[in-house]
Amino acid sequence: MVKNYMELLVSETLEDIIKNYDICTCDDCINDIKSIALNNLPPVYFLSSIDESQKKAFLLDRQKKISVLAKVAEAIQIVSNNSHNKGTKK
Repeated sequence: MVKNYMELLVSETLEDIIKNYDICTCDDCINDIKSIALNNLPPVYFLSSIDESQKKAFLLDRQKKISVLAKVAEAIQIVSNNSHNKGTKK
């Protein structure tokens, strides 16, 4: 199965920081945040010959986490300013 590891990193990051924001957490808003962040980050796929330790190292890379955090925070701001649920936290 082909997997975009950047998508995993965005999901983990969003899960970790969403509680710090007063925004709607309905599926539509969460998916919008992920979509915006992912559209502003490069996709990352690994060859099947790459071992799990290299994939794990990617997910734990500090600089990548910082870059993803910045893009997720930007996406949260965009969605919170344009949310269909403005002012309601679900």
